[in-house]
Amino acid sequence: MQQEVSISPADASGGLALWVSVLGFLIMTTDGYDLQAAAFAAPALAAEWHVKRELLGPVLAASIVGMAFGSVALGWLGDRVGRKKALVVCMALLALGSLGSWHASSLTPLWWFRALTGLGLGGATPIATTLIAEWTPPRWRTVAVAVVIVGVPLGGLVGAAVAQYIIPAYGWRSVFLLGAALPAAFLVIAVPLLPESPAFRARAVAGAGAATGVAPRHALQGLFDLVAPPNLFATLTIWGSFILNSLTLYGFVNWLPLVLSSAGLPLQAALRGSLLFNLGGVVGSVCGSILIARYGSRPIGTSIAATGSVGAILVGVALIVSGHGSAAMVLAPIALAGACLNGMQNFLYAVAAHAYPTDIRASGVGCASAVARVGGVLSSAVGSSYFAFGLPVAQFFYILAVFIAATAACFFCIPRHIPRAVA
Repeated sequence: MQQEVSISPADASGGLALWVSVLGFLIMTTDGYDLQAAAFAAPALAAEWHVKRELLGPVLAASIVGMAFGSVALGWLGDRVGRKKALVVCMALLALGSLGSWHASSLTPLWWFRALTGLGLGGATPIATTLIAEWTPPRWRTVAVAVVIVGVPLGGLVGAAVAQYIIPAYGWRSVFLLGAALPAAFLVIAVPLLPESPAFRARAVAGAGAATGVAPRHALQGLFDLVAPPNLFATLTIWGSFILNSLTLYGFVNWLPLVLSSAGLPLQAALRGSLLFNLGGVVGSVCGSILIARYGSRPIGTSIAATGSVGAILVGVALIVSGHGSAAMVLAPIALAGACLNGMQNFLYAVAAHAYPTDIRASGVGCASAVARVGGVLSSAVGSSYFAFGLPVAQFFYILAVFIAATAACFFCIPRHIPRAVA
C-alpha cells in the first residue's frame, strides 16, 4: 500500500487551499442544481406532454444510470490524469447534457440527454471530494469536505426557488437551459484557476522517477484493491450505506414534487417542499459536519440517519392529518428529513475519503458513488410503483422510512470511521 502523501506547508497554507474549496463549493452547487432539474420540471412536463406520471420514472432515473458509469470512469480518470482534468470533463458533460435536455421533444431523447448529464454528475462529487481532501490539512479535512458538498443541497435549494418563478413564466425547458449555462460558466473559470491536487502531483512525480524503484500500477489495480483485504469489509459496508441512503435521498429528490402535487398540493407548494428539503440539507450538512469533527462519524451519523427515518414517518402522518390538502403541516418534517438524508450523503463521502489511501481514494469514493446508483434506480421503481398501484400517499414515505433505518444500521457497521477530536 502506498504511503499517504503529506501536504506541504507551501501547498496547504495561505489562500490557495481556501480558493480550491470555494471553487469546489461552486461546482457542487452547480452539480446539485443539475441533479434535481428533471424533478423540478417533471410536473409541468407531464402536463404539457400529456404523459402518465409513472412513465416519468425512467427519465428521472436516467441521470442516476449515467452517474453509475460516470462515478467509476471519471473517478478512475481522476486517479490517472489528475483531479483537475477529470473535473473539467465533468463540467463539459453537465453543460452538453442539460443543453440537449432543453431541446428534447419526447421522452426517449430526454432520457439519453439526462443520462449524459448523469455522467458528469457521477464524477463531479467524488473527484471534488478527493481534491478538497488532498488540499486540506487533516485537522480540517472532514469539515472542509462536508461544507463543500453542502453545495449539492444548496444547488437544489436555489433550483427549487428559481423553478417556482421561471417555469410559470418561461416553461419547464428554462430549467434545463439554466442548467447548461451554470456548468459552462464554471468550466471557463475552472480551466485557468483551479490547481491540481498536491498529493496527486507528488505521486505523479514519485511514479515518474526511475530512482524511486516504484513499479507502475496496473490500470485496474486500484479497483481490485477496493475488494481485497484489508479494504473488503470497509468497502462492502460503505457500499451498503451508499445504496440505502441514495434510495431514500433520490426517493425524495426525484419524486417529492410529483407526490406532493398528486396529494392535492399546488405546483408552487410542491416545489416549496423541495426547497425546504434542500434547505434542511444545508443546515444538516453543516451542523452535522461540525458534530462529526468533534465527536466522530459513527455515533453522529448513525443518530442522524435514525432521525431521518422518524422524519419520513412524520411526513406521511402529516399528509394524513392534513387531509392531503394543506402544506403547512407537511413542510416541517420534510425539512427534517432533508437535513438528515442530505447530511448523511455528505458524511458518507467524508467517511469514504477517510477510509481509503491516496492511491485508491478517488477510485474508492468513485466506486462507492457508482454503486450508490443502484439505490437511485430502486428509488425510481418505488416512485413508479406508488403511482402505478395507486397506493395511499403516506405509504410512499413509510416505505422510505424503513430504508433510512437500514441505512443507520449499515453505517454503524463501517469499520474505519472518522475518529472524535482529541481534546
